[in-house]
Amino acid sequence: MYLPKNHFIKEESLPTEDYLAYFYPFDKPDFRKNGVESGWSVTDREGIAITMAMGSSPQAVAMGLQKECAERYDWLVKEFTDWAFTFMTSFLYYMDFDTIDEQTRSLYRQGISAFGGIAPTYRIALEKDSPVIVWDFHSLLIMVQMCFSFMLTDKDSDMRMCKHCKKAFVASRKGNEFCSQKCKNQFNVYKSREKKKGNKSDNR
Repeated sequence: MYLPKNHFIKEESLPTEDYLAYFYPFDKPDFRKNGVESGWSVTDREGIAITMAMGSSPQAVAMGLQKECAERYDWLVKEFTDWAFTFMTSFLYYMDFDTIDEQTRSLYRQGISAFGGIAPTYRIALEKDSPVIVWDFHSLLIMVQMCFSFMLTDKDSDMRMCKHCKKAFVASRKGNEFCSQKCKNQFNVYKSREKKKGNKSDNR
């Protein structure tokens, strides 16, 4: 199997059995390969039903629904950590833009540029009114990563980072900067205290 390198796949080519071992840590499927065609034998009810229902789908889709298939926990932790880092970096960069120097801004830009993934394929379909782009995602990871990227670059996205507690939240209306009224009140109190301290220092 030929694979693009990423966080988890370090070799560009792997024997099929070694690749499947990443996703089938329990009972390995009865896999057979004949030239460019490949398949697997299933004997349990659920496996047979899935194989029949997903017969016209890409093989990866059907295999992903087999009950022995699993994602490694450390892979998931790595992905969620990357998404959280990218999300926080993008908000902090613009939130603190006026208070940080150019060197710090450059570090922010370098950090977020490291985020990347395997792009999905697409095709054009002729719909009723106009042609549309149809994205073909062959894994849940690629789909979620693409949706995350669209969300992060969408100016009208409801995802925000609270100006006070710095936690991510879904804004109930446009322009919301705080996840709750409590955070908004605390932020204003702290800001007011800092302003008073500044005025006392100026009067001395």
